[in-house]
Amino acid sequence: MYTLDYLNCFIENLDLPEASRASLRENCETLVTTPGAIDELVSAETLLFKDYGIDGAYGAEWKPIVPHMDALSERTGLHRHVVDFLFLALASERLRENYRAAGLTDELFWDTIADLKFKLIECHDVYDIWGTFVASWYPWFYTMHRFKLGRLQYEAVHFSGDTLVTVGGYTVNPGDTVYNMHIPSCGSLNRAARIESYKKAYEFYKKDLDGKPMVFCCHSWLLFPKNREILPETLNTVDFIGDFYIYDSEEYDVFHDKWRVFAKDFEKPNSELPEDTTQRRCFKKWLLDGKKTGAGAGIFIYDGKEFIK
Repeated sequence: MYTLDYLNCFIENLDLPEASRASLRENCETLVTTPGAIDELVSAETLLFKDYGIDGAYGAEWKPIVPHMDALSERTGLHRHVVDFLFLALASERLRENYRAAGLTDELFWDTIADLKFKLIECHDVYDIWGTFVASWYPWFYTMHRFKLGRLQYEAVHFSGDTLVTVGGYTVNPGDTVYNMHIPSCGSLNRAARIESYKKAYEFYKKDLDGKPMVFCCHSWLLFPKNREILPETLNTVDFIGDFYIYDSEEYDVFHDKWRVFAKDFEKPNSELPEDTTQRRCFKKWLLDGKKTGAGAGIFIYDGKEFIK
């Protein structure tokens, strides 16, 4: 555990960007050879694998780990984003063993933990650092509540809506088990990829459905209804909205997901934002027009073959 050998295994299996590899190896060597660092890593790992259940507040599981990451950053001189990434990468060796013990495949493990690769690339795109700036997102991966099945990620949760929602004759009540979806930044969100993922999710969770259709839910900036006005209808991200019944939405004074669109330029004035992609051109125009962005919450019902609407 906490060895350069495992980091190399991690790098090769996930095919991490070539430009990241020397930096990660050098920083890992610094991390694991710094006096006292292994003790901090072991203490943090114990907390990372503590299962708070599916009703724990988002980010709360990471909070007790923060002092250990701060201490490691101070001891080693490494940036916190780097320390967070290396800790999560090295701790995934134990997670891999847990997958095997649970009868889950190595393929599923690597597909799921590949999220660290996606966030590594995002961190470099936004901050020019090979690390991660969203470490609080990860505990559910390590307690095996969240899995990547095809293009998308899923987790069983209790529906948190304030009121019941009825779709296709099925009523979803607050507290009902639903399957929450996340959209990692890893390739096309085309319809074929989405349907393949929904089918994989249905098969994966089928044993827990008691013969009923599967209720998918998602809360995301990608489901903001006005994205249909912002973006061309030909984009996959707009077509994605059509999979859902949008039961709630909100507008924000601040574009919280601006970094997802504009990467390292997200803090620039709107007039200076890049226009090198359709998405960027469209959001820049929307922002310059003084209009608000937001998020939407949606549900759909799927029986493994068809949407039930």
